[in-house]
Order: sequence, then C-alpha cells, then structure tokens
Amino acid sequence: MTSQPAPPCAPKNILLTGAAGFIASHVSNRLIKNYPDYKIVALDKMDYCSNYKNLQSSLVSPNFKFVKGDIACADLVNYLLVAEDIDTIMHFAAQTRVDNSFGNSFEFTNNNIYGTHVLLEACKVTQRIKRFIHVSTDEVYGETELETDIGNAEASQLLPTNPYSATKAGAEMLVMAYHRSYGLPTITTRSNNVYGPNQYPEKLIPKFILLAMKGEKLPIHGNGSNVRSYLYCEDVAEAFDVVLHKGAIGHVYNIGTKKERRVLDVAEDICKLFGLDPKEAISFVYDRPFNDQRYFLDDQKLKKLGWEERTRWEDGLKMTIEWYTKNLDWWGDVSAALQPHPSVSGTTHPNDDAWFFQYGYTRLTRAFSGISDCSGLKFLIYGRTGWIGGLLGQLCEDRGIAFGYGKGRLEDRSSVLEDIRKVRPTHVFNAAGVTGRPNVDWCESHKVETIWTNVVGTLTLADVCKEQGLLMMNFATGCIFEYDNEHPQGSGLGFKEKDKPNFTGSFYSKTKAMVEELLREHENVCTLRVRMPISSDLSNPRNFITKITRYNKVVNIPNSMTVLDELLPISIEMAKRNCRGIWNFTNPGVISHNEILRMYRDYIDPEFKWVNFDLEEQAMVIVAPRSNNELDTSKLKNEFPELLSIKDSITRYVFEPNKKA
Repeated sequence: MTSQPAPPCAPKNILLTGAAGFIASHVSNRLIKNYPDYKIVALDKMDYCSNYKNLQSSLVSPNFKFVKGDIACADLVNYLLVAEDIDTIMHFAAQTRVDNSFGNSFEFTNNNIYGTHVLLEACKVTQRIKRFIHVSTDEVYGETELETDIGNAEASQLLPTNPYSATKAGAEMLVMAYHRSYGLPTITTRSNNVYGPNQYPEKLIPKFILLAMKGEKLPIHGNGSNVRSYLYCEDVAEAFDVVLHKGAIGHVYNIGTKKERRVLDVAEDICKLFGLDPKEAISFVYDRPFNDQRYFLDDQKLKKLGWEERTRWEDGLKMTIEWYTKNLDWWGDVSAALQPHPSVSGTTHPNDDAWFFQYGYTRLTRAFSGISDCSGLKFLIYGRTGWIGGLLGQLCEDRGIAFGYGKGRLEDRSSVLEDIRKVRPTHVFNAAGVTGRPNVDWCESHKVETIWTNVVGTLTLADVCKEQGLLMMNFATGCIFEYDNEHPQGSGLGFKEKDKPNFTGSFYSKTKAMVEELLREHENVCTLRVRMPISSDLSNPRNFITKITRYNKVVNIPNSMTVLDELLPISIEMAKRNCRGIWNFTNPGVISHNEILRMYRDYIDPEFKWVNFDLEEQAMVIVAPRSNNELDTSKLKNEFPELLSIKDSITRYVFEPNKKA
C-alpha cells in the first residue's frame, strides 16, 4: 500500500456520517468541544440505533450542523461536499449488528458497501477531500486462535466469517481501490468492541445492564466462552481524534486493547455490580449460526502516535451502569432489542419514497380504482422491513389511510399489546414472517427461528387481535400444495380454500401449513394465500420475474402467481369489507416460467435467452423441494369481478409499463 508521512492536519469542515449513532456521536461531541474552529456537518438517516439526544451537547454549537439523509443518496452527498466545502470525511455510518446480518444481509450490503461506494465516488468527482477516515471493525480479520498471544496486525489477511464483517471487508476493499486508483487520501481504522453511555441496547453490555435492571435473565449465546476485548467510548473517541490529526494517508490503524474477557465474564461482572447471583441471573440460549471464538488485535501502531487506553474496565462499566440507571427511557421501547436473538432489533426506516422504492414500490397506487372510501380506517402493519409490509405502508400513505408500523416482536404478547395501545388501529395487517434468506433453503437449517416467527408469532398476534376485537389480515402462502391426482398439472382444477395442504417438501411450507390450519379456529382472521409474488419493479431481487431472469437454468411448470400491483390494493378493500376466512390470493389461471420469459424477451430484452432443466436436475442444486400448483380463485373473483387473469395482469402491470422501445 502506498503511504506518505502524515502532514500536519487541521481540517476545516468535516462531514461525519452516522453521526447520531453510538461511537460517532461521542466523536462528534469531542470534536465540537475541543476544536471550536472546526465545522462539523453531521449526516444520519436516523435508523433505529440513532438518536438525536446522542448529539444534544453539540446541537447548540454554532459550528455544528445536522442533516438527516442517507449516504446512499449520491445527489445529497455530492451537494453536501460542495455546499459545505467539506475537506474531511469521517465515515461511521453502517449496519453493525452481527445477529441482524444473518437475517437481513442485503440491507448490510446496501448500507455498508454501496453507501461507502457512493461516498468514495463523490470524493473522486468533487476532488476536494484531504482526508477520508473509514471506520471498520476487528471482525474483518476473522477468528483468532485461542492459543496465540500475537494479535492481528494491520497487514494481516482479511478473513471475515459473517455477513456483517464481509460487508465491512468489502467496503475496505473499495476504500483501498480508490486510494490506489484515484489517489484518494484514505485512512482506515479497525476497532475492538466499544461500550459506554448512549449505546443502543442490542449490544451485549447495555442489553445485560437493562435486563439486570429489570430483574430478567441475561441470555448468553452458546456456552459464553467466546472472547472479546472492550474499549470505553471516550477512549475510542480520543483514538479517532489522534487518527484524524496524526494518522498517515494510506495506512490502517487498529484501535484495540490486550485485555480480553469471555462473554460469561462480562455477564458475571454485571451481576456482581447489581448484587445478583450469576447462577440465577444468567441463562444459556442457542448460539448464532456462526460465532467467532476470539478477535485479538496488535495495538502498537496507534500507540506510537500517542494514544493509549485510559479507562479501567471496572470504572467504565460502573459509569455505563450509572448512565443507564439515570437514562432508562433514552431509547424508548427497546423490548425487541432485549430478546436473546433479536432478528431485526426493532429496525425502522425513514418514511419516504426513496426507501419504499428500494423495496419495490412503483405503480401500486394506480393499480386498483375500486377501493371505496377509507375514512375512519387505521391500520397497524407488521413487517415494515419486508417487501409486502413496505408496500402496504406506502399504499396507505398515498391513499390517506392512517397507519402505524408495529415495533414489537410478534411472539411477545406484551409488546404487541403496547403497539395496539399506541396506534389504536381498526385493523391489523401481518406481513411479517420468515421466508428464507435468500430463499426457503435457509429455513431447513434454521428451524427454531422459523417456528418462532411463522407459528408462535403469528398465533400470538391472532390471539391478541381476537382479544382486542380486531380483524387481522394475514399474508400467508399458497406454497402448501403440489399437483396431485385430483389436481393434475394442466387440468385447470385448482386447490380450493377448504382443501388441506398436501405439500411438505420444505420446512418453511410445513410451518405455514401448520399455522394456517390453526388460524382456521380464529374467526377474526383473514388469511391471504400469496404465491410467487410479482411486481412492476423488475430491479427488485424478490420479484419472481427478476429471480428467474437471473437463474442459470429454470424449470418450466405452470403455477398460480400474485401480481402485487393489482392485488395489494385489493387487500385493503378486503379489510374494509370485513372479509374473513381463507382466500386464495392469486390472479386467476396459471402461467409457466417459459411463458414469462418469452414475454420478458418480447417486451424487455430481445437478446434474452434461457435454459430449462427438469425437477430432477433442479433437486441437485436446491436443499428443499419447491411447491408447484394451481389455486382456485373463484372465491376472490366473485368478490372482485374486475380481477385480471395472471397473464393479462402481468402484461398490464409489469411488461407494458416496462416495455423497451
């Protein structure tokens, strides 16, 4: 890597991304306090782990400016660099929770890699940045052997082991490339775990502190033998101060400590400070899919610049406990984050068109003109981070329907009741659930998580809604049937709503069939069987058409499918009409893979070609078999006579609007 001696650095205008997050806010507050001649432009999209209050000591300063925005918006980033005359970037913004990355890895790629790329490209284009500090993590090195006393030096190979660390390593590669290719003046830091005041309690230490304060069990993944190193936030803020002013362009700096602790040790230390018996207060839960045993850094390089750890573990832990004791409501309702395995940690997103477009919103608001007056309705929607949940929210917003997103975990009855208390809905829409990441094969190796969300969570929500006198609109799946002797392929004899599921090839389908049967006993539930969902957004990887155009080979089997542009607005009308029971929520008729691909070729890409393979060949490249069937839509068609056939609907809502000249 090319490098040069560090010149005296006196930045004038610093863009600090992710500024309302934990570490970045401590850095921002330190710079504002110690360098009144610097101007700090704080950029943050205000995700679930950001909080304006983290910056309260800076907000009153004349040399501080806060901008709510996303680093993935190139126009905004380019504008800020020019309009604010930015000469230095400190890039903290990232998705960081490892547990979340196992279940929502695409969001990590978008934030951590694409967002970083947007920043780098803006720096290249505007040519005004003198220092770009990229904040990475010790996890990019991968697991360190327990036996070694030699930490990973900055030149060590990057061997990430989870989706989070892989996206951080990918971002680092882009930073390195822009330094070498374009001479961008970059510096990269890799830090051990950080703890202290203001941290969102999905992280280990604040989670344990809040649970101890509540008198609840402290859940430890696995056996608690995993080793980590912890640095107090103010020490880390000082480290970034040193790197900003003394770091050499082109270099990497580890921010670390040689003091290590097992997760079990951390829990026991917190129990001791709260006067709890660890044997009574600690519980052991199943481990995450892969949990590195140890991260260990060589911290000498940064020490040579004059930095050193100042805060003793015992002192830092006491100060952190004291802060949370005095600021119990800092983050509001964090019950979802305190779960042993928070899948999303209450993740929320800005309620704007850009976010919903990313998740597939295009022409839904023009799709169905038959919705009657919706005044007086108010929806509580679960599944905001999912495709259907996001689209539903946008539909409500565009039609002026009052709505709110549920923040609680479905399996947590008290948090669902709290959502209902806050939103006071007339109807509840459940678009949450585990469908597999990126497909249903994931569920085969994550059966407990699949059961917990798809069965326990859905039944809990249905029961709470029944208790509260609310109709629950439940988005389910039609992937619980397969062609059989009574419903042969090509016969036009589809499975009806009363038919019992006959497909058990995938664990995902088993859980969905199980919960559907149980929901039959709930008169307050309307179950909508969705199949192979399609939308007009052909850039969305969840779109069935997009999926099969990217496969190397496809089977060619006719299936029932759901065109979301036409049917999602109908689900809102069904709620207003108080529809209940089970409904096959697909367009009438079937369409095969080859028919769709021919239409794609004719409308979108004349050069497009594809290759077929049979079910036996497909079985060799997938873990769980796939469901193929036709659903009878007579019931839905009788309720909504204007409903288009699947072929006509795809033509009207997908291919005609996307037709290439």
